[in-house]
Amino acid sequence: MYISAEVRRMLRFKHIRLEQDKIDRARKILGARTETEALHKALDKVILEDEKRKQRAKIVKQMVELRGRLGKRGEDSSEWIRVSRKERLEAHEGSH
Repeated sequence: MYISAEVRRMLRFKHIRLEQDKIDRARKILGARTETEALHKALDKVILEDEKRKQRAKIVKQMVELRGRLGKRGEDSSEWIRVSRKERLEAHEGSH
């Protein structure tokens, strides 16, 4: 695994106690050649998942805000879909 000079400057030696079976399993799952590579990949995966979680939360927040600006709808979504389909069908039949 190539490590750039910039990344090498950021690397720190850590002396930590880990369960060997977890390291072995992670190494196999992640396809890592070394234990260090497995730990790097596992940490990258955790960080990526956190970024995805934050992005999903941001989208949900935007959806809730949009729904609030649009106002509360009296009908449920399935009824709204039925009405929309009916209107679209009527508009299509009216154009022929």
